[in-house]
Amino acid sequence: MKRLALKRVVGEKTRVDINVNIGVAFGPHAYEYMSYLGVVSRDRLSILINSWDEVSMVDRNMIWEDVLVSFTLLLLPYNAF
Repeated sequence: MKRLALKRVVGEKTRVDINVNIGVAFGPHAYEYMSYLGVVSRDRLSILINSWDEVSMVDRNMIWEDVLVSFTLLLLPYNAF
């Protein structure tokens, strides 16, 4: 996460490929992206929330904006593999 934080300070984004059919990240930065999602969600959401359906739109939007500051998401269809 240190490397990602340094990139964020200088305004550089990390590119992550997303398979839109199954919603899974892949490629060289997929693990970094998934780890970041875990850190952000643990930081911003209560441990008492049982499922994503219980997360408010305000919290979802805050998490989404935070992700977009650090990552560029390239959405690819399944047949692109």
